[in-house]
Amino acid sequence: MISLCMIVKNEERNLARCLNSAKACVDEIIIVDTGSEDGTVAIAKQFGAKVYHYQWQDDFAAARNYSLDQATGDWILYLDADEELEANCCERLRSLTKREDVEAYIFQIVNLTDGNAPLKHVNVRMFRNKPTYRFEGKLHEQIITAITPQTNGTPVVNSGIKIIHYGYLAAEFLAKNKAQRNHKINTKLVAEDPDNPFYLYSLGGSCVNLNDLAGAVDHYTKALQHVNLQAMYAPSIFISLISCLLKLGRLAEAVEYIEQCKKHYPDYVDIHYIEGELFYQLGNVKRAKDCFTRCLELGEQTTGRYTSRTGVGSFLPNAKLAEIFKQEGNYPKALQHQIQVLKAKNNDMQYYVQLAHILKAYLGDGQQVYAILKSNVRHKDKVTEQLMLSRMLYEIEEYTLAARILNNLSSDRPDLAQYKCRTLMKIGRYAEAAEALEQVPHLPLRQTLVQELVFSLWTANPPQDASQYLALDSGLEEEHLQYFQGINDIILGRTPTSELKLHNFYFNEVLNGLLDHKGFAPAYHILQSCGLASHHQQITFLIAEPENDGRFELAARLSLQDLRKGQRSADHYYALGRYFFNNQEYHSAQAMLQKALELTPQNTRCQELLQKLYLHHTLTMVQEALRQYPENPEFNRQLVEIQMKLRKHTSLKGVH
Repeated sequence: MISLCMIVKNEERNLARCLNSAKACVDEIIIVDTGSEDGTVAIAKQFGAKVYHYQWQDDFAAARNYSLDQATGDWILYLDADEELEANCCERLRSLTKREDVEAYIFQIVNLTDGNAPLKHVNVRMFRNKPTYRFEGKLHEQIITAITPQTNGTPVVNSGIKIIHYGYLAAEFLAKNKAQRNHKINTKLVAEDPDNPFYLYSLGGSCVNLNDLAGAVDHYTKALQHVNLQAMYAPSIFISLISCLLKLGRLAEAVEYIEQCKKHYPDYVDIHYIEGELFYQLGNVKRAKDCFTRCLELGEQTTGRYTSRTGVGSFLPNAKLAEIFKQEGNYPKALQHQIQVLKAKNNDMQYYVQLAHILKAYLGDGQQVYAILKSNVRHKDKVTEQLMLSRMLYEIEEYTLAARILNNLSSDRPDLAQYKCRTLMKIGRYAEAAEALEQVPHLPLRQTLVQELVFSLWTANPPQDASQYLALDSGLEEEHLQYFQGINDIILGRTPTSELKLHNFYFNEVLNGLLDHKGFAPAYHILQSCGLASHHQQITFLIAEPENDGRFELAARLSLQDLRKGQRSADHYYALGRYFFNNQEYHSAQAMLQKALELTPQNTRCQELLQKLYLHHTLTMVQEALRQYPENPEFNRQLVEIQMKLRKHTSLKGVH
């Protein structure tokens, strides 16, 4: 007989899902409610649960143990309300109770996360109902510490069953106010036992959830000083600490802890993936490639020894290797790895798009790419299949082919309308694009599409009137819309109905959007019409805040025209220097900045950009050296030091 034991509070959003997954697997449901104010208790009773009420004392172990006291089954299964058992596991779960040589079973917990692959770890979730088996720990309570000393060699074994956990999803986490609750409990525990590594690790996690990364680093660092490195959670301390250090831009310290973690846990695939992603971003491609290859050798962590992100032993390193080989021009190897990605992860559009990019780079001909994709992309829903093909073609700039597919599709799906609108814009079929736009129900997306349509009209040859499209229900704020309409009048040679102010936020929003669409001629006309008569006035305005690559490109174009006429100033040379810098033409940038400093030696922004330029020069030389000697410690140290100066933080997908 199996008793399901749970402690709950205000779980009406989740409880039915959890109990539905477990009701056929157990013989008794024990629900201990710690103060619900919603429909939690009523839902529990609908499932025939025995409901008990318990006064909450900021102690999860005490509440869990109270639930165990009520259970009458031979075995205890415990779940949280924001979890569910994997489908079709009841027969397997019941068969576990027939083994006389086992005291407890480990389950794999699959933690769903927003926008990332799930995190996986293991935990004892089913055990014999014995009075000596009780939980310990006021937060992140554990039962295994009570079971293993008493088993006398009797195993705690893997059940082979998964539990899906929804609690790490942002909506769930915020709904329960977990961050503040956990931080309060953890702070109290550390105050009572300041050298307890698990409490320090937990408090570090609470700090992360409250965005106190520096505080988290302090607690994680101290936890590592006291932890037994054989503890199941010890590798996760390393990963958590490295994650915070990278986000804080403390790259040298992160590299040091990566090396320590690899030394203690050489078969931990996640640490090799994080190292690979870091050094790929830093520019040591050879070292990154070796790390990703090592990830594939280790494979997905299925034994449950480590907390691991899904994909770091399969599709994630394959995707990185495909990207690297594409950059190196080794397209057959890139395709080989990208195909492996899609075998493991065939429900993610970004990986199909990456495949299309590799094929386009390899073959060069859009028709050939289309033929290959058409023969290999399959989906049970034919509209989805055709939409996938059109999106892939759109992303590789084969707009006519993409439009041909979309023309044959009739559907009211919003995703179809969005891509139809964007594709038709690209080939100049603006009226049809507007018709598709009106089928997009999501207002923020419609707002973006209206602006893209207007910019496309303004950058057409000749520019076209966007008035009728600005009248669409786009959700733009009134002042923003007024600036769009005023600038539309200027582009068409009409006098704006209201004054346009150059330093207005919306004026610069519209101007920058136009420049992002390479609308240099209409942008120049706008600046002239708004009172900036000379090139020098226009350049001064463009290179001031807000910074934008398109502004620097227009400023550089105007600067070249002035220099050809014999006019020169520090602003002319700075605009050109910044343009060349943005396009990684560092020698040309250096020459321009030095000319600017000859005219104005104390020019601070030229000095700062030149200093950054010298760092890039040095970085290029170090990266070149690392192509030959990827493991050289001195070159790697210099690489990290330069990148720390060039960037404030590094965002890594592999970090937990």
